[in-house]
Order: sequence, then C-alpha cells, then structure tokens
Amino acid sequence: MCILEELEFLYLTWSDIQILSEKTADKIIEDGFKPDLIIAVSRGGFDPARIISDQLDNRKLASLQIIYYSRLNMKNKKPEILFPLNAEIEGLKVLVVDDVSDSGNSLITVKEYIETKSVTSVKIATLHYKPWSNFKPDYYAEEVDKWIIYPWESRESIRNLVEFLSGKGIPQKNILDKLREIGYTDHELKRHLES
Repeated sequence: MCILEELEFLYLTWSDIQILSEKTADKIIEDGFKPDLIIAVSRGGFDPARIISDQLDNRKLASLQIIYYSRLNMKNKKPEILFPLNAEIEGLKVLVVDDVSDSGNSLITVKEYIETKSVTSVKIATLHYKPWSNFKPDYYAEEVDKWIIYPWESRESIRNLVEFLSGKGIPQKNILDKLREIGYTDHELKRHLES
C-alpha cells in the first residue's frame, strides 16, 4: 500500500499547459473582457499569463509574487506578497493570471491587494480550480480535485516527493516506481535525482 494513496496526482506536460491556457483565454474572449494589463502571479502564473497574453493579443504583462506553499501539501500560515506589483495600474482593467485556485487564499490576497490600487476592474483567471477553494476565479480551464504537477516545477516536486517518501522509510526503488507512475520521465528523474 502506497503512503501517497490519499493524494491523487495530475501530471501535466508543456503541451497540456498550452491547451489549458488557450481554453482559459477562449473563456475570457467569449465573456468580452478586454484587459488593459495582465498580471502574472509569480511563480505559477508566469507561463499561463504569457500564453494568455498572446491569445488575447495583449503585450502588457506585469507581475507580483505571493508565497503560500512551502512544500508538498504544506502551507505557510497565510499568503504574503513577497514582491509587489511592478506596474502602475490605477484606472485600468486588469486580468490576474495564476496556475490554480487551490485553497483560494492566495488569490483572495492578490485580489484585495490589486483592488487597493484603484483599478477600474479586476478579473482572475487560472488553469485549474479546486472544488474546495475559498475563491472561484472568473475564468478557469478545468475543475480538478488532484494534486497538480506543472512542468515548470519538476525539480522541486520530485525532490519534495523523494524527501517525503524517504522520511516514511520507503526504499529508493519503490520511490522511483511511484514517481514513474505519477508521470515523471526517466529524463526528469535522472536530471533531478543525480544533481
């Protein structure tokens, strides 16, 4: 019986991200929302925001960084703005983009922060929305109830999983088998476990 049986994983490729970002952008277009500026929430929102900015034909892309998760399935006490917004947004319609609304607390913090900047309107877009989230984005591609592994975090997630499973006394071979079962490639495992 696997220690991680209580966690189900959704392993995503870069191709999956492109498709999910396009799907999210299509919902924004269908709604008729035309932001003056797109804001990527660092770090998970960088790649989706860039793709969505392309799909919306909007080259104005800013960012801010919030920190909440410290490790696999472990959160800090509350979300904090680590690096504030790097643009003036007063009077603008803005679209905030992140990867997932999991607990929703980070997005609540981001939305409240943006609203203090006297924007005309703010809408939130994510690739994923989890049914237990405290915050439902205006736009999202899919609702999921699994632990999502995005392609931009392979090193981080592999190392966190290995540390977690090793701490539970799981043998290395079984750990590698579980990582392959989740979806990690031999290339990823070699690169991130041998360095």
